[in-house]
Amino acid sequence: TLALDASIPVATVDEHFVCATIDWWPQGKCNYGSCSWFHSSILNLDLTNRLLAEAVTALAPLLIRLGGSLEDQIFYDVGSSATTTTCKTFTTQNHRFGFSTGCLNMSRWQQLNEFFQRTGSLVAFGLNALHGKERIDNTFQGPWNSSNARDFIAYTASKRYPIKAWGLGNELSSSFSGVTLDSRNYAADVDELQQIIDEIYGTGQKPVLVAPDGFFYAYWYSQVLQQTRTDPALRAVSFHVYDLGPGDGKNIAARILSAAHTDRYQQVQRVLRQYGNGAKAWVGEAGGIYNGGQHLVSDAFVFSFWYLDQLGMAALHNTAVFCRQSLIGGNYGLLDSNFNPNPDFYSALLWKRLMGEVVLNVTSQSLNSSSFHTYAHCLKNARVSSLVWLTPFAYSNVEQGGIAVLVINFSNNTQVVLDLGLKSQKLEYHLSSPDGNVQSQRVALNGQVLEGAKSELKAIAVEGSNPSKVAPLSIAFITLPDAFVPAC
Repeated sequence: TLALDASIPVATVDEHFVCATIDWWPQGKCNYGSCSWFHSSILNLDLTNRLLAEAVTALAPLLIRLGGSLEDQIFYDVGSSATTTTCKTFTTQNHRFGFSTGCLNMSRWQQLNEFFQRTGSLVAFGLNALHGKERIDNTFQGPWNSSNARDFIAYTASKRYPIKAWGLGNELSSSFSGVTLDSRNYAADVDELQQIIDEIYGTGQKPVLVAPDGFFYAYWYSQVLQQTRTDPALRAVSFHVYDLGPGDGKNIAARILSAAHTDRYQQVQRVLRQYGNGAKAWVGEAGGIYNGGQHLVSDAFVFSFWYLDQLGMAALHNTAVFCRQSLIGGNYGLLDSNFNPNPDFYSALLWKRLMGEVVLNVTSQSLNSSSFHTYAHCLKNARVSSLVWLTPFAYSNVEQGGIAVLVINFSNNTQVVLDLGLKSQKLEYHLSSPDGNVQSQRVALNGQVLEGAKSELKAIAVEGSNPSKVAPLSIAFITLPDAFVPAC
């Protein structure tokens, strides 16, 4: 039996909670002999591809974070600092991350924003935080030269491009990625960026400043939060999640299925409660497996056990936004190199269409609850009880207090049988591997293999008095549109 506290919410998430990233990595980026980035870069992604547009539109409105390791090596070809020569892309060099500096011209920036507007997307853009700084050993020192960023932000604002957030730097909170910034130095740069945003956007609605987009180290983060001076600087505090190790790691699939919980989200909340002054947590980048993911793990059905579990934990601990690395590129894309959905695309799609912004507390009274995880939200603003499929257009206002419960069964031999304690009719969406292999790159919904971003997500209707049954190594979204839950 599941015990659902339906009286009050335990957390809320942003309306754009499900987010995905597009990176800067060029085609020549390789790890462990695998060159998995092909033409997926911000600079060369084929924005005219029909399958790409269909996938992003299916997830609309989708927040897309533009950033990654090379964002601190990007020059924006605009304004007083515009080049008189060719705006060059990355080349292989003996430089940080093995690549030269790169350049974003405004023609490409326009193409990107036309795509975002066409597909109903919003953008969180990570700015170059190292421009003007001097590298000394493994640290960058000196003041940030903000002139290029200022010109770029001003140009973007003048075009009214759909920017939800501006970020500053990528993974500069520790030497894990090769370099670090002093927290006081970084806090001063954050203050300067906030002043630039305020000056350019004025007193009306403006993008939020989200930072530092690093690996979470409590001391460094707490220092930055205490040392920023402008108000409100850092309304969104971002961190990255790569808890499964490197792309050449062993037994990663087995570790995912061990159903281990992480306390990272709780650690972040403790720091924010003490020093955040109301700031919200964001996961700015989450690929699980760093250095590009691992083929047949992070692009396979087994990764949905990790991905959906992370979404559930993040939401439960008041994380506003969760950006998946990546939308496309590497071995962890929601889409593969041919723009076809990997299994996690459908996991993201079901979450986005079913799991609302209000998070509820749900616990299990089962002795075997360690082998399955459950999460509950108010049902997304969708009235689907009279429908047996979901489309982007099947929505209307709901006043029935509906709920959606996510059940992840990590066990390879035990079925989960759940009594939700509510008698209204249920609509269930069960995800499984069609051939019994969790490392398959195909996924079935209620026994039917899903193909393409336009696949109908057909539910099965179950009488409320009947228990819900979740097969071994499968995942279920169970919705009760007419639950009349007070918190919803």
